[in-house]
Amino acid sequence: MITILPSCKKGDDDPIVSLRTRKDRFTNTWTLVKYEKNGVIQDLNGATYIYNAFNAGTLTRTIEGTVFGFPARVVSDGTWSFLNDDEDVKIIITNDTVIYNIQRLANKELWLKRVDNTDTYLYYFVGL
Repeated sequence: MITILPSCKKGDDDPIVSLRTRKDRFTNTWTLVKYEKNGVIQDLNGATYIYNAFNAGTLTRTIEGTVFGFPARVVSDGTWSFLNDDEDVKIIITNDTVIYNIQRLANKELWLKRVDNTDTYLYYFVGL
C-alpha cells in the first residue's frame, strides 16, 4: 500500500512534507528570537515580541520590555492574510500594513523577510 502525503512546501526552507497546511502552521504563538538588517544581527534591547496568530485571520501582538527602568507592555490587535499563493503574508496592525515574504514556515519555526528600499530585514520566530 502506498500512502501519499500532502506537500505544503512553498518557501525554499519549508519542510518537504507536512501533515498540516500552511494556514494551520501559521496559526500559532510566535516569539521573535532574532532579527537581522542587511545580514547584521540587531539588538532587541531586552524587548519580547509575541504574535498570536489565529485561524480566523486575526492576531494579537504583545511587546514587553522596560522603558526608563519601568516595565512596559503594549498589546495591539490586527489581521493577517496570505498573498501570492501563500508565499507572502500581509499583516495589518493599527492601520500599519506590512507584507513579508515567508522564508520558512514549519510547525515551530517562522522566518519572514521584508525589503524596505535598500534594506533587507529577516525576522526569526519560534512557535509553541
